[in-house]
This record gives sequence, structure tokens and C-alpha cells, in this order.
Amino acid sequence: MKIKVWTDSNNRLLHWAWANENRPVGPTDEGFDVIEVDKAIGMYENHASIVDGKVVPDADYDPDADRPTPEASPEQHMIAALALEVAHMKAVKSSDRL
Repeated sequence: MKIKVWTDSNNRLLHWAWANENRPVGPTDEGFDVIEVDKAIGMYENHASIVDGKVVPDADYDPDADRPTPEASPEQHMIAALALEVAHMKAVKSSDRL
């Protein structure tokens, strides 16, 4: 498959997008290069380089570690506390029946 890649002066991958399969491989007058890849794997913007028309991801880059972990909102904390309180009240009420 063919992709368009935008790089900086050090060939670091800035952006990429799918390219028309009929486009010729190589630099364009539009400011990007067209390269051919087997799979869109390792296309990490700002964490890969383009070397001889191939994508080379940074060896030490872990895309999973780079994802921010979502923080619970104050509302979610309140809902969790209320759910815990209701569960506790139900447990106390059911133990009173015994």
C-alpha cells in the first residue's frame, strides 16, 4: 500500500496519510513523499524516521505507555461512593433479616 509521509529535515515522521495506489513513489511538489509499505505498522508520528523509503520506529518507544490514563471525574468518584454506600446499606438490611 502507498502512503504519504511528511518529515522534518532529519527525516523524522511528522504526519502520514493513505495515498492513492496510482501515485508514483517518491517526493512530490506538494511537500510530502509517497512511500510503499506492506502494513501501516510503526507509523508513530514524532516517534519514527523514514530511512531509504522505509518506516523505522524509535527502538525505545512504547505507544501503549504514551497513552494517558484517564482520571475519574469528581462525578464518577461521587457515583462510586454512593454505589458503595447503597451496597453497604443493602448488606446491613439483609443481615438484619437473619
